[in-house]
Amino acid sequence: EIRSIGDFKMNEKGKIGIKILMVILIVILASVLVYVNQTPVFFTKAIRLFNKNYEYKTPTVELGSTEGTFVTALSDARAVIGTKEGINVYSHSLKSEKSAGFSGENPVIKHNGDKILVFHKGSEKAFFMNGKKNIPITASGNILTGAVNENGYFALLTEEKGFKAEIVVYDKNGEEFYKWHSAENFVTDITLSPSNTAFAASALDYSDGALKSKLLIFDTTQEEPKITDATENFTQIEFIGRSKIAVVSDNAVSVYSTGGNRLWQHSFGSKTVFAYKIKDGKIAAAAGDSNLGTETLDVLMFNDGGKAVVNFKNKGEAVCLDILGNDVLIAGKRYMRVAGNKEKSYIKTGKDIISAQFFGNNKTALVHSGALVQLEYFD
Repeated sequence: EIRSIGDFKMNEKGKIGIKILMVILIVILASVLVYVNQTPVFFTKAIRLFNKNYEYKTPTVELGSTEGTFVTALSDARAVIGTKEGINVYSHSLKSEKSAGFSGENPVIKHNGDKILVFHKGSEKAFFMNGKKNIPITASGNILTGAVNENGYFALLTEEKGFKAEIVVYDKNGEEFYKWHSAENFVTDITLSPSNTAFAASALDYSDGALKSKLLIFDTTQEEPKITDATENFTQIEFIGRSKIAVVSDNAVSVYSTGGNRLWQHSFGSKTVFAYKIKDGKIAAAAGDSNLGTETLDVLMFNDGGKAVVNFKNKGEAVCLDILGNDVLIAGKRYMRVAGNKEKSYIKTGKDIISAQFFGNNKTALVHSGALVQLEYFD
């Protein structure tokens, strides 16, 4: 069969038309992907209808070392990674956006929105990032922990000669706003209210020969805090709103008022809390008799009024938890699960998980494992 030059031109036009159609379909699929909040897993499957060899390149950050690294996800789907060499902020696709040469051992990152406090535990140095402002801080003693609120006020808890501890609160420009020395109590954690004029600390007192837990509630217009004796041993405290303080202990979760009254408590009885998260006005905790892969843990999430909005039986150990809306991310040693009252998503990972957090939506997780930080996607 003899074909004319016109036939060949028509065939070429047809091929070009098919390619254009494929591009249009891919653009449409990408738009649908964004609209329905799907992950690249969905997108990859769609593209493979046209190209079966297509592979999505997972965003990844390679770290120079497995030690001395702290990874956290911001609420706007960006990541902050602190290493011995410094601090780096990454975009939603894990592309480096900015960095700061704040080097040292044992970096810890505390953040609230885009307000980022970094310190090296056991040193006197801290670094505060508030938008475009980078503020270095030198404390009077070794830093034990810190906190930051949504307005950019931050606090450092430090060792202090002649005292059990010192707490210094700074304003958003890094100027000292309030200072308090603890003569009797070993302070273990601090949290700042969004009001800027109140903060709280958990402490241990051994003055009468028996170890007691205390909640210290400060009004910055007063020199001394209100002190509430507690029966539980505090693990973490965190303001949820302006006037409530969430508390996690070794076998319970509670909420106190700024007046020092316990508003409610959920006790896990003889079970131990192995993982927890306080975030967005909610408290999630995973408790069980042991934290083994064969164990079934009770995973509960409460709102600030004490209502359990999630009650889930999790088969497997819990390394860490995260919260997004009414979903809990449960990360085990080599798995991740998203759950409400029922399982919503589950994936296995090939490496031991150090930390995992929701990243922008409930189908994407920012995962730190070994010397890698990467995004993992749920189907």
